[in-house]
Amino acid sequence: MARKSLIHREKKRQKLEQKYHLIRRSSKKEISKVPSLSDKWEIHGKLESLPRNSAPTRLHRRCFSTGRPRANYRDFGLSGHILREMVHACLLPGATRSSCDHRRVPLPFCINCLFYLYRYGEGAYSIFVCPLVVNSSLYRGVEQLGSSQGS
Repeated sequence: MARKSLIHREKKRQKLEQKYHLIRRSSKKEISKVPSLSDKWEIHGKLESLPRNSAPTRLHRRCFSTGRPRANYRDFGLSGHILREMVHACLLPGATRSSCDHRRVPLPFCINCLFYLYRYGEGAYSIFVCPLVVNSSLYRGVEQLGSSQGS
């Protein structure tokens, strides 16, 4: 876990960035519209007078569970090792593990990260079920659906 002071510093930077966002954006638009160089330098001086931590480039994405600043996935807001642990525990809907078996091709849908329909070869299908939800009513409904399609 990241030090609490670093996480606090990052939150402080986010607040500053939100506070000065409109000022910074409007100043940049003014620079592009003004024809004279002296006016551009004047507006640029206003930009430089803003706090350095209010610039969006000073922000880092952090893992929301550990605060780690590296190896973050934007789609999930998690660092790599936490993402891997959550996928293996079936806590992220739609995420599957990669496999070296090329015969086993996942079809492009998933029902609540509980079932995956795989195609083996010429038309044989099988359902992979997360072992945590074998007794759920949703599992029984899909099982009945599969048996009615097979006959």
